[in-house]
Amino acid sequence: MTLKDQLRDVVEGLNHENLNVRYTVACELSKLLKRREEVTAVVTGEGDLDMDVLSSLITSLLRGCAEESRTSVGQRLKLVCANCLGALGAVDPAKVKGFPSQRFKIACSDDDLIYELIHKHLARAFRAAPDTIIQDSAALAIQELLKIAGCEASLDENVAASTSQMLKDRKSLKASASGAKREDDCSEMTGRGQRLWDRFSNYVKEIIAPCLTSRFQLPNVAEFASAGPIYRPSMSFRRWIFFWIKKLIVYAIGSRASIFNACRGIVRHDMQTAMYLLPYLVLNAVCHGTQEARHGITEEILSVLEAAASEKSTATVQGIGFRQTEVCIQAVFTLLDNLGQWVDDIEQELALSQSLQSSSAKQHASKLKDHSMSSSVDSDQVFMQCKYVSELLAAIPKVTLARASFRCQAYARSLLYFESYVRERSGSFNPAAERSGIFEDGDVSFLMEIYSELDEPDGLSGLACLRKTNSLQDQLLINKKAGNWAEVLTSCEQALQMEPTSIQRHSDVLNCLLNMCHLQAMVTHVDGLISRIPHYKKTWCTQGVQAAWRLGRWDLMDEYINGADEEGLLCSSSESNAFFDMDVSKILQAMMKRDQFSVAEKIALSKQALIAPLAAAGMDSYMRAYPFIVKLHMLQELEDFYSLLGGDSFLEKSFHLGESGFSKMMENWESRLRFTQPSLWAREPLLAFRRLVGSASGLGAQVGSCWLQYAKLCRSAGHYETANRAIIEAKACGAPNVHMEKAKLLWNTRRPDGAIAELQQSLLNMPVEVIGSAAISSITSLSLVPLNPPPILCDTQALNENRDIAKTLLLYSRWIHYTGQKQKEDVISLYSRVKELQPKWEKGYFYMAKYCDEVLIDARKRQEENIELGPRMISSASTVVASTSLNNEKCWWSYLPDVLLFYAKGLHRGHKNLFQALPRLLTLWFDFGSIYERSGSLNKDMKNVHGKLLSIMRGCSKDLPTYQWLTVLPQLVSRICHQNEEIVRLVKLIITSVVRQYPQQALWIMAAVSKSTVPSRREAASEIIQAARRRSTQGGSNALIVQFATLIDHLIRLCFHAGQSKGKTINISTEFSALKRMMPLEILMPTQQSLTVNLPTYDSTLTDSFVSNIFSTTDLPTISGIADEAEILSSLQRPKKIFLLGSDGIERPFLCKPKDDLRKDARMMEFNAMINRLLSKCPESRRRKLYLRTFAVIPLTEDCGMVEWVPHTRGLRPILQDIYVSCGKFDRQKTNPQIKRIYDQCQGKMPEDEMLKNKILPMFPPAFHRWFLNTFSEPAAWFRARVAYAHTTAVWSMVGHIVGLGDRHGENILFESTTGDCVHVDFSCLFDKGLQLEKPELVPFRLTQNMIDGLGITGYEGIFLRVCEITLSVLRVHRETLMSVLETFIHDPLVEWTKSHKSSGVEVQNPHAQIFLLGSDGIERPFLCKPKDDLRKDARMMEFNAMINRLLSKCPESRRRKLYLRTFAVIPLTEDCGMVEWVPHTRGLRPILQDIYVSCGKFDRQKTNPQIKRIYDQCQGKMPEDEMLKNKILPMFPPAFHRWFLNTFSEPAAWFRARVAYAHTTAVWSMVGHIVGLGDRHGENILFESTTGDCVHVDFSCLFDKGLQLEKPELVPFRLTQNMIDGLGITGYEGIFLRVCEITLSVLRVHRETLMSVLETFIHDPLVEWTKSHKSSGVEVQNPHAQRAINNIEARLQGVVVGVGAAPSLPLAVEGQARRLIAEAVSHKNLGKMYIWWMPWF
Repeated sequence: MTLKDQLRDVVEGLNHENLNVRYTVACELSKLLKRREEVTAVVTGEGDLDMDVLSSLITSLLRGCAEESRTSVGQRLKLVCANCLGALGAVDPAKVKGFPSQRFKIACSDDDLIYELIHKHLARAFRAAPDTIIQDSAALAIQELLKIAGCEASLDENVAASTSQMLKDRKSLKASASGAKREDDCSEMTGRGQRLWDRFSNYVKEIIAPCLTSRFQLPNVAEFASAGPIYRPSMSFRRWIFFWIKKLIVYAIGSRASIFNACRGIVRHDMQTAMYLLPYLVLNAVCHGTQEARHGITEEILSVLEAAASEKSTATVQGIGFRQTEVCIQAVFTLLDNLGQWVDDIEQELALSQSLQSSSAKQHASKLKDHSMSSSVDSDQVFMQCKYVSELLAAIPKVTLARASFRCQAYARSLLYFESYVRERSGSFNPAAERSGIFEDGDVSFLMEIYSELDEPDGLSGLACLRKTNSLQDQLLINKKAGNWAEVLTSCEQALQMEPTSIQRHSDVLNCLLNMCHLQAMVTHVDGLISRIPHYKKTWCTQGVQAAWRLGRWDLMDEYINGADEEGLLCSSSESNAFFDMDVSKILQAMMKRDQFSVAEKIALSKQALIAPLAAAGMDSYMRAYPFIVKLHMLQELEDFYSLLGGDSFLEKSFHLGESGFSKMMENWESRLRFTQPSLWAREPLLAFRRLVGSASGLGAQVGSCWLQYAKLCRSAGHYETANRAIIEAKACGAPNVHMEKAKLLWNTRRPDGAIAELQQSLLNMPVEVIGSAAISSITSLSLVPLNPPPILCDTQALNENRDIAKTLLLYSRWIHYTGQKQKEDVISLYSRVKELQPKWEKGYFYMAKYCDEVLIDARKRQEENIELGPRMISSASTVVASTSLNNEKCWWSYLPDVLLFYAKGLHRGHKNLFQALPRLLTLWFDFGSIYERSGSLNKDMKNVHGKLLSIMRGCSKDLPTYQWLTVLPQLVSRICHQNEEIVRLVKLIITSVVRQYPQQALWIMAAVSKSTVPSRREAASEIIQAARRRSTQGGSNALIVQFATLIDHLIRLCFHAGQSKGKTINISTEFSALKRMMPLEILMPTQQSLTVNLPTYDSTLTDSFVSNIFSTTDLPTISGIADEAEILSSLQRPKKIFLLGSDGIERPFLCKPKDDLRKDARMMEFNAMINRLLSKCPESRRRKLYLRTFAVIPLTEDCGMVEWVPHTRGLRPILQDIYVSCGKFDRQKTNPQIKRIYDQCQGKMPEDEMLKNKILPMFPPAFHRWFLNTFSEPAAWFRARVAYAHTTAVWSMVGHIVGLGDRHGENILFESTTGDCVHVDFSCLFDKGLQLEKPELVPFRLTQNMIDGLGITGYEGIFLRVCEITLSVLRVHRETLMSVLETFIHDPLVEWTKSHKSSGVEVQNPHAQIFLLGSDGIERPFLCKPKDDLRKDARMMEFNAMINRLLSKCPESRRRKLYLRTFAVIPLTEDCGMVEWVPHTRGLRPILQDIYVSCGKFDRQKTNPQIKRIYDQCQGKMPEDEMLKNKILPMFPPAFHRWFLNTFSEPAAWFRARVAYAHTTAVWSMVGHIVGLGDRHGENILFESTTGDCVHVDFSCLFDKGLQLEKPELVPFRLTQNMIDGLGITGYEGIFLRVCEITLSVLRVHRETLMSVLETFIHDPLVEWTKSHKSSGVEVQNPHAQRAINNIEARLQGVVVGVGAAPSLPLAVEGQARRLIAEAVSHKNLGKMYIWWMPWF
């Protein structure tokens, strides 16, 4: 029996009714958990079963910690469960499944309530009773309840025999004529009793049968007459709940009163029964009781909450009293949740009732009566009851609830209540709604406190955007979460200058020093505080202990412990962890003193102190309980360490790694650490304790390793200062590979030069014979650090550490590659050395392949541009060769063998990069095969490359495990009609091997192509399947293939089956009897889990016979049956919902869709699966658990298929309709026609945006947040669901935008009611098809007011926005990988794209797909033919701009901002004419501004220009030019360019993007124009694109400072007139424009040598106006004018300002140069001297 099976049995035992059984099982579990290796395997398992077992076990243990029994066994059970949680370890909450909490439903009838009480509570209490008093109390309650329900002894056969005489008497009584009416009543009661009895299970019947004849009597007690609230802070939970229930029973009236009265004895003893009855009692008193009863309940609830929320309680938060209070508060929270849910349910039913009445839907009346309310209860009565409960809930202030929750550390609940309060008061941030909220800073501050405790930094950043001003406290919170502890310390010190005696701020400083690892400084500070503020000595010593034990200052620790134990004041806000650290230090103190009894006692006391808050938190969620479980984890390790010491002091006994016990313990601790939550707060204390253990034994390397792990955690969390401190400590301890962590830290802090220098220095200090002379040579070229003397040879151990050296060298190579700091040969040399050092390391080959791949892409793009052909198209071999003969560069395809070989070798050594490497490898192979087939078969070199590629691929087909090919099977299937016959043969061979090895999965994927309407594809699929049958060694596979073909035919028929015209179902048994008879099948159930490959732990010896664990940890279910009925859905295609029964006994629903090509949906699922893998590899997305929900899509033909039904989901539209119906905002009959009328009436009379905002949105205030409140009743689940919604919606939004996903109406976006996940379905409107609709879809994704409303009051700020950024960055980084998946669309083209190609026998690339993927669309493009103009300068300028774009794309700062220059083709035909590519959607600055000024009456096309000329003439010589411009001309034309953006980009997001794009492109053009001396920038030569806002410059004839030689010299460095500034927004050139100028200048300066090499061509290919005297010369002449221009450019690139009419300056810094240039450009003095029709006023 495996450990997993044993744990499953343990879970059952822990949930047993009997306390002694539970205790025995828990003790057995504690023994099982000592099998540490097996436990680790279960915890680290990725399968669903592993997670289920683990989750159930943890849930049961948490329930055990909350055991209510006061017996000694009950108390021991709690401690054993806590021990087991510690032994199991602090398992990452991400691995623990949350079990959905059941919504509270008021029972429909008294019998339902009696059934629930007996079945779920009283039978259990009776069985589990530890003494006769409790057992009798339970039996009495059961007896009375059975009597109330009319259950008699005759119902049970065993009881009937012993009571036959009593039955005879009863029969004779029934026979009497005078008792006719009584007989009727009796028979009715008997019938009622029979129905109830039949509902009980046999097990429960055995327990309760004796109670049918028992004679217990309820004692008569005086009515409880206590006035005022019962609760007192010192009162125990058991006592309080009993007295309150006793009081409520007095208030009870109606039929329920007798039920409650029957249970008044058991509620004293059994808390579960008491908690179950509480909401029923409260509802009864509120709905049917007096005003006094309602007031008493409100008082009671408020007394509990106010005690928790009051400031006085703060000091006792960690005290014993508060631990009992927490359970009372949790009971109140649960009660309020239940009441709130009841109100929601009743309101929905009332709204449904009104909706049905208004639509005269009489047929629903009976259903409504049975729905939940008794038919005898009038709707007015229900309305009044609902009103009473709502008034009770409204009487509990949300702020009080929020504060009480916050003090109990129930932060999700606190957020729920306070957000509800803020929403009622201020609304929410929702720009898509009619109005958006404005928030009070105080409210935002409290929300920020809550979010900081929830450890949700993304939400914190969103809240910061809502504040009007930032307070010091807010800045402290933001900086704490960001890890900017230096900023926090500065803020605290500033606060202390204003409040020198603030205890709170001094405590903050200590906490800050602790988090910065400045432990010695913390100790010094504590000592100073003890002497200066002695009355708070207890506080300072409590915090000082945290530093003392971490430093190993044992004398100081003793001193602080004594100080903390003294009487004194305690700071209310001192960290709760400080109290636990005090416990740890006392345990360590006892260990040092070798006091075994004291150690055991203190550990037990520490655990005991954790149990009560752990139990209360566990009632809420595992996430809330996790901090306490981390502490139990640490206490377990303290016990482990002490047991290893054997009673000795750890100061006297040391260990070394060779000792088996010690090394085993350290390995176990390392395993336990790996499965904890990878967060700083969880792992820091564990690592601190391990450092202590290591330093006690003098194990410096171990201590250093702990410091390194801590540094990595800090770096991942963004706590860079603390990470740096930890690295310094690690280095001091002599930890290996410190340089790697230091380099990564530098890289993360955007210091790439420092990071590379760090690695370079460490590599140069390593032995030459290990690094290799070639690699050393490559490293030292353009070295960033000075060369050291020849390195001293290290010892033998260091020489053997090739793996670490290889890691360092690989990281160095990747960063050098990324930053472009070395030549290609050097980078390849470095990657090659990595392979030599670790020839079996997959990573080295993969990154080598990626680099060579990039070299190939670059060479291909350059060569294809040279021959002026479209991307990926080459007409003949001769042109390919011609393109490379110009510069003797190798043809791009000559790199292919190396790229494919490196990818293949990497795949042979591992599969961590399988999903990136193999699709790319296939894409390159197929792509070259097409080119070779079209054009290269006669070219010897191409033929040679083609042969090499075939040889490599044949080797791959033999050597790579078959499961690797299965992952790319759709890509292989899409190419079975490739033009190249040799490729087709090999592809068919690979697919055949996959079908043979994995027929179950492969046949489902092959289904659509085997039924293809294209004959060649269908025949190829048939050939593959027949080959698989012939080569199969198993007879079962042949039978499976035949069976599969038959099943597919039946399913296709089912998809297209019409059914009855108005029928809602199809009878499968009658209409598809042949399908029914086929069952059971051996065919796999086609679920996503069954079809998705789970990669095994890689082993190079893995053979194809090893198939276990490839898909799942258990046997995959097969189809064993089909449900008798299939449901026909009401949509246009009438799809059928069928249920397939699995061999595991589970029914799974599928949707059979006709008339729909599901291949797009299937490809989209592959694409999403790829994205999920990439998201799991990115640290930022992995930490947030970002993913897309996928499901199986099985195309059966090209126009039908099956879709796995996603359970627990509902569409956005039905969700919102129900919400609006419940609040009277929507009528199912009237509202939609009303909206249609509004649209029709407003058409042409009112702008569409105004109509939406003023007419429609007011009808539907945002309400989606209510779905989360109604669906997720438990606050922690509510918060998780909302975060999951934000995450999944953001990921879907970005992915949908990238692939052009449209038709996102309310039925295609679903929401899962168990997790909150957003799930998209129906991908038929893909690849921008939405833009081609009659009403084009202009939005990139759906983010309507309700989608924003679901994100919380911060709207899209915060979580949503941050996840969008992370997702986009992942998609961009891996664009090549993703494109390889999407390329299957070209070769497996969709129906609507390929009607003209159906008869073709070969693969045809589809032009429509090509538009989307490659842009070769055949659209006519305009060109300008220019005479009498030397376009060579323009052509050179385009080359120069292309070079700048490449450099900008390599710089992280410019790449993040997407900086670039818009380029276009310029083709000089002679020296005085040529062609220019027309730039579409552009217009010049002058016509734009003239139109604006005309529209506002500031410009007359006939009069204004002559008027300006007169002003110029009149002022000449009479007024300085700058004054004339400023006082005469500019007042005529107030800045107006901002209006163009408002008019052109009506949608705000587009307007903002356009303005940013304008600022970016204008800044880049300004700097580049200045550098090259570009003049003549009048209003016709600066264009603006109306789709993006980009600035585009044209006409470069006035280049190289030619403007300075004009009659009116151009003195400005670039155009930055008043209107150019106006377009930048109210900040003008400050901000975006200035920053981009600085970035552009820095890029140009860094790469000045590269840029100058391009510009040198001007000297040797001189321009017309420079070379008239040299035209007849037959030799090359260097032109002095050109040389002078080049010198000016070089000076500008060094920071010298030239060309503005002044003497050249000294070299300026980038920032100084940018500001100086802007000052010259805006100077009225310079602008006034410009030529009049340059129009400096525009």
